[in-house]
Amino acid sequence: MCSAGGCGVPLNTKDSDANLADKYITMTSFPSGAKVYYVCNVGYTPVGGSRIRICKNGNWTPLRLKCELKSCGSAGEILNGRFVYSGVEFGDTATGVCDDGYTVVGQATRNCMSNGWDGRIPVCEAVVCDEPPEVTGAERRGPQEPPYSYKTVISYRCRTGTLVGQKDIWCTKNGTWSAPPKCNGKITCPSPNVANAFWMGAQNRSFRYKETISIECKRGYIMNGPNSITCNNDGRWIPRLPDVVLKLPYSRNPTSTNASVSEATTGSNSNRWTHQQRHRLNHSSSQRLDSNHISMHSFTITVRKSSCS
Repeated sequence: MCSAGGCGVPLNTKDSDANLADKYITMTSFPSGAKVYYVCNVGYTPVGGSRIRICKNGNWTPLRLKCELKSCGSAGEILNGRFVYSGVEFGDTATGVCDDGYTVVGQATRNCMSNGWDGRIPVCEAVVCDEPPEVTGAERRGPQEPPYSYKTVISYRCRTGTLVGQKDIWCTKNGTWSAPPKCNGKITCPSPNVANAFWMGAQNRSFRYKETISIECKRGYIMNGPNSITCNNDGRWIPRLPDVVLKLPYSRNPTSTNASVSEATTGSNSNRWTHQQRHRLNHSSSQRLDSNHISMHSFTITVRKSSCS
């Protein structure tokens, strides 16, 4: 029961960011004229209005205290980095982010508390990679001793065989090396499979990388393609292997009782026949050798069947 004119426990004001001071929490009644004090909630700060309420005639006077979220302001400056903020008021965070080539040392995130930012300003240190990886069969070029800082480049060269991948690796911003290359084993090419041909040396052996051989035709054959080939780093011959074909008997002029040669051109690689006026050429006005190629007198003749009637 309250005494005449007294008040009961003051209730919190709706939508207020303030609470009754702790020393009044256990009290259940207040005499007329009694005063109570309010404080802003944690994370809030007073910005105006009275903190006092008075018991008058059994009622509490209105609470005039205004509170707003505390602002923590800047979380500080980071050398070689910066803060990324969710906000600067109570409950917000500031996360330290380092520039490329630097990494955070310590706690990266600070929280805006009732008394300001917690923790300390993080430190950004230069990224350093461990010793570069060893590549079997390769020589390493570049800095030979640490520190291996961000963007340091190391190059590799295979002693034998061929290098697969990028010859250069670098220290990444994460403090790890980019993917290293590999050195394939000894590169060889198989004995060339060219029928009706031969070359100097053993005919059935493998050949080393960059080894070159000259191919020659057997008697009675001619070559279509390169006569010199080299073993490439993929185990294949370059350029392509030549074709060796049978040399056909050669007749300078085609034989026809009803036609005569009017021209022979190396551009079209053909002999063209012209019929006598009294005869007619069936199907085609020219005759070409199409299935066999004859290399004579520095040009090739090709013949297709045609008939004269």
